[in-house]
Amino acid sequence: MTVQAEVPVTTPHDGTVSLRDLLSQPDLHVEAIACADDLDRLIRYVYPTELVDPSPYLSGAELILSVGVPVADQSEEAIRRYVGTLTDRGVTALLVGLGDVLDDVPTALPAACRELDLPLLIQRAAVPFRRIIDWAESRRAADREADTWERELGALLRWFVAGTLGVGPVESALARCGLAGGPVSVCAFTAESHVDVHELVDRHHGAVALFDDCIIALCPRSAEFTAALAASDLVCGVAIGADAQSMAYAIPEALEALHEATRWRRTVHIDEIATLDGLLAAVPKVRLVPFVHRLLVPLVDHDKGNNSYLVASLEAFLTPANDLTAAANQLYVHVNTLRNRLAKIAELTGANPLVETDRINFRIALWAARNMGMGDGAAPRGDAASLNAKPRPHNTFGSQSRATRPPAPGAGTPSAL
Repeated sequence: MTVQAEVPVTTPHDGTVSLRDLLSQPDLHVEAIACADDLDRLIRYVYPTELVDPSPYLSGAELILSVGVPVADQSEEAIRRYVGTLTDRGVTALLVGLGDVLDDVPTALPAACRELDLPLLIQRAAVPFRRIIDWAESRRAADREADTWERELGALLRWFVAGTLGVGPVESALARCGLAGGPVSVCAFTAESHVDVHELVDRHHGAVALFDDCIIALCPRSAEFTAALAASDLVCGVAIGADAQSMAYAIPEALEALHEATRWRRTVHIDEIATLDGLLAAVPKVRLVPFVHRLLVPLVDHDKGNNSYLVASLEAFLTPANDLTAAANQLYVHVNTLRNRLAKIAELTGANPLVETDRINFRIALWAARNMGMGDGAAPRGDAASLNAKPRPHNTFGSQSRATRPPAPGAGTPSAL
């Protein structure tokens, strides 16, 4: 029984070339005469042989070079059997050099290649096979060099980020990549997207580095690259490096953005998460619920029974950068009334809105109530008490600004609670 060879999956810099690459070399004088509809088929090895059955020496993805001995003066059945042997072993294509044994290919050969889906190439000019072999080897050597550089660049950047290397080598590396003297888009990708990253980055004259288990791409910051990245399906974290020194923080930022991009399945810029909102969006919801229950539920419960507008007062106080006067004006109340309300909030929750650390906790609680589907800030939607509670306008987080509404009854009275 003939076992078909398994063609390995291609990766960047693995020495493979495509039929398209081969046919695009005018000095090789190669043309396709059968099954030329899939020129992206990969060639991993170039193997000259005149054996009728070379299968013991084949492992898949070969370009077979032959002057035509296996098919010269052969029957249609013998030619078909020869082509079948090649396809069973996963050969990429058969190239026949004309002029030595054959002046033209037998009619049965293109027919068999079409039937069995084996690309058939010919070389009419007196070009030695050695030239094709040398061309493929030069591409393989270039791939090895590129792979080595990607690993070296990744190691250099990793050492720089870790603080064990000065900025000089990074400056030299950026200059070698043509990225000196301008801001650089620093993009982090998962290792699985290596091939697709190259297709994008190579078009924009960038550089790729292997950074631990990720891919770091450095490209000139431009509208064209930004648009191309956005139009791609790549999951990516992006930061901006103004110069070589800034790579020390731009690379960690891009990696952090990649963490969120992997969750959201899209490109994420560090600016999207380098905020309190961005930070909280990355926090598991279960970690935020206690903020709501400890800091907002007591206020909501108190407001329902007393019309004291504690939640509205807290929101107003936190919105204008903790300015008591501005918040009081927004609420149409005297500043002392607002002070009394903030004191009541501190009494009910044990957290003082006038203390910076507690203010941050209140901001987290309000953000969670707005963005996690919590009705009136009391409980997650679906909670029976929350669903049955009648919403009150002054406790609806993120609702219309009080400055655009008339004062609620009693809200403008300059008195204590």
